[in-house]
Amino acid sequence: MSQIFTEAEDPFLPQAPTKWPSVLGWIMLIWGVLGVIFAIWGFMNKSLAVETYLGLPDWMVAVFRLSQILNAGLAILGAMSGWFLRKRMRRGYSMTMIWVVLAFLISVGFLAIQITKRDEMQAWTKRTMLVAFEKQNQPAPQLTSEMIQGIWFAQVGCVGLMAILPPIVIGVILLSAKRKAEVAAWPH
Repeated sequence: MSQIFTEAEDPFLPQAPTKWPSVLGWIMLIWGVLGVIFAIWGFMNKSLAVETYLGLPDWMVAVFRLSQILNAGLAILGAMSGWFLRKRMRRGYSMTMIWVVLAFLISVGFLAIQITKRDEMQAWTKRTMLVAFEKQNQPAPQLTSEMIQGIWFAQVGCVGLMAILPPIVIGVILLSAKRKAEVAAWPH
């Protein structure tokens, strides 16, 4: 009995290239470019100015500034890794894995500082909101401690989750044995 193969099943034809490097490469490239745009916007929006931090301790101001600079660097690394992943180059895979580790560590570290210094962060949130109302010439609403806690928990929770989740997901995607074997065949 003879077996008839379709073109997609023919064992003698070379395997069609997988699409994950292109898809992940575009995601990383777009994410990185957006990160660079937001970093530039943040730097131009007085994010490094002293008056932005309204009474936080100097070491926390330094951590905020350092995190913004590191996140700008991570955005550039993410864009470059996406570019090389799209081209199926091994350095794209390596750069993406470096991005995963650095993004995870920086996010967890910054989140830990925000959680351990919750009282200072909540007081800063309240001061920032009051200054924003004052700049808009609006009467400041009565901000209770429960309102400030809720706003702070929402900010820290959403930003923390959005910062930690992508490196974990991308890292899990890249760590499969099948993908590692495929990457080993790519050019440098």
